[in-house]
Amino acid sequence: MHRTLRAALIAAVVVGLGQPAFAQGTPWEDRAFASISFGFEGGGAELSDARDFSIYGESARIISNTSFDPDSILDFSVGARVVRNFGVAIGYHTKSSTGVADIQGSIPHPIFFDRPRNFTSAEDGIDRDEHAVHLQFGWMLPLREKLDVFLFAGPSFYRLSQELVSDVTLAEQGPPFTSVVVQPNIELRKENATGYNAGADVTYMLKTTDSIRLGVGGFIRVTGATAKLALANGTVETDLGGLQFGIGGRIRF
Repeated sequence: MHRTLRAALIAAVVVGLGQPAFAQGTPWEDRAFASISFGFEGGGAELSDARDFSIYGESARIISNTSFDPDSILDFSVGARVVRNFGVAIGYHTKSSTGVADIQGSIPHPIFFDRPRNFTSAEDGIDRDEHAVHLQFGWMLPLREKLDVFLFAGPSFYRLSQELVSDVTLAEQGPPFTSVVVQPNIELRKENATGYNAGADVTYMLKTTDSIRLGVGGFIRVTGATAKLALANGTVETDLGGLQFGIGGRIRF
């Protein structure tokens, strides 16, 4: 709920900031625009799950925490002027990350009562692929002849492809049974999620011809959604997106 409210407030600010440029009559004369940017998404991602079960007549517990560091993104967008300074764009970003699953827990002794064996394990190479399409409604603010800013907000549609620890396989090493062998079961999950985006794209034009204008620019965007992934005994939630920024090429028609 708080994410939706935040997105609505940001969208209101975007529209509000766009009104002065519109009121002053500063024209936006391009018909369409496109961009490609290389960027970075701040903030990592986590998957946490805890599972309680019974074995050897006692209770056991296994906890898995998978973390992903911030990573780079590739971003594309295309858009068009609809009326005056109002435009609509469709953006797309993709990000691939690799994380580590830390697994720990407590398993009862197969012979002696009330003598649990604690263990820790790590599984590297957990893959996470994030793709999102961003629908953007915004105002183009021409600041100078070669400099402008596109302020935007709208919904985002995510597709997550995520490896996770769905379960574990336990094995005994034999007498005196002081330790237990844990083999994580890694499975791939895919899930869709709907979220939001809002931000600004700044462009500086380097070359102008009769038909096109070429330039460079940068963007900053906050975007997010929450995906629910199925496990053997329930679901686990993970946040998508975050604060993104990047730089790249711009073209106007």
